[in-house]
Amino acid sequence: MYFVDRTAVVLKPAAPFLAWLKSLDDGIPDLTLEQLRTNCSVFLIPEFKEPEDAVAYFDERYQEIFAAELSGWEDDEKKWPQDMSLQAFWEFFDIEIHDTVLDMEDAEISVEPVLDNMR
Repeated sequence: MYFVDRTAVVLKPAAPFLAWLKSLDDGIPDLTLEQLRTNCSVFLIPEFKEPEDAVAYFDERYQEIFAAELSGWEDDEKKWPQDMSLQAFWEFFDIEIHDTVLDMEDAEISVEPVLDNMR
């Protein structure tokens, strides 16, 4: 087992995200917020001693995170919310910050880009 020099941030969709999902033409009408929040994206970010610093990191990168999360459900950007501001981001998502990240495997971690043209 190895310590990883990162902070893990779990991004949890909030009610406005669910409302947006349900508004899509092929929305998922029976999906609940509890179901949506059971399998969330986890971001590994630089190590931070204070939770406020992790929040500030998300403030700086919210556009690409917002786009990645929306594109996971809808490719057509015209169907994305009109308001893609920082305030809207924090209305759409909650975060959990975890400062201890452990890797149980000795193998290399593979990486690949999420979006080719990040904003």
